[in-house]
Amino acid sequence: MRGMLVLIRPVWPYNGNLTVLTNSYEVYIMKIVDFLNEVKQKAHEALLEVSGGGTSETKSFPFSKGTAEIITIRGGTVEKAAITHLQLEGVKPPGADSATAGVVFQMEIFPENPYCPMGHFNTEWRYTQEPEYHMNIDLFPAVAVREDLDGAKKIMDAVAERFKKDKDAIREGLAVQYNMDHWQAPLAAQAGFQLKGIRDSELDLYITAYQTFFDAYIDIFKKRKDSAFTEQEMRLKRERNGKWLQYLALKDRAVKMGQAVGIPSEVLIGLGYPPSAVF
Repeated sequence: MRGMLVLIRPVWPYNGNLTVLTNSYEVYIMKIVDFLNEVKQKAHEALLEVSGGGTSETKSFPFSKGTAEIITIRGGTVEKAAITHLQLEGVKPPGADSATAGVVFQMEIFPENPYCPMGHFNTEWRYTQEPEYHMNIDLFPAVAVREDLDGAKKIMDAVAERFKKDKDAIREGLAVQYNMDHWQAPLAAQAGFQLKGIRDSELDLYITAYQTFFDAYIDIFKKRKDSAFTEQEMRLKRERNGKWLQYLALKDRAVKMGQAVGIPSEVLIGLGYPPSAVF
């Protein structure tokens, strides 16, 4: 199984112990397992390729409420890219009523070139009585190239149409979430999707949306990575990164939750902090 990580759905009601079941028990292997392992490998390979000479480092971090693995890519056309896999146990996520076991799979991609937007790929799922899945995927541009942003949005419009979803409603929350009162405009280009409380019956939508958007993002990266830019445009990139850091430090409830449950600071910094910023 190519070293596949197998996620076991815990027995409900959740009692604080994520028990690993043997073959003697009923084992639920969800589509999400294949998705996670395949996209992790695909993203790692794609980002190394597009970097044109970057290198990667993998670190693992055990802590009291789970484990974290971060693959960090730096060099070439990639200023920093972090592929993070968190497995959590006995954690109460923001907005939840009780503690659950769950998974966070997140990528933050910071290209060197300001014409390449930052790629934000946040997914998480938790094991409630009926597992539920959440996703925020979008582009955070520095130098906004309308051709690229509108092209990605059109590709995702087709996904919404295929799964009979309202193409505007499925992304409208992105501009609210990735914004702060003192900013003139949100970080989010609203090209991707925001999915909340997706159930097993809609995993095809969840997986297709992620895979399609990642492919569209890599195409933009390849197209713009060698574009000429000015020092002022580079500053726009660092200002965008600075806004993202403000969001993490001042607004993001997940970061606050992570601190509260003892996720190591090195993990919280590694999974999302930008490599450069100005304010």
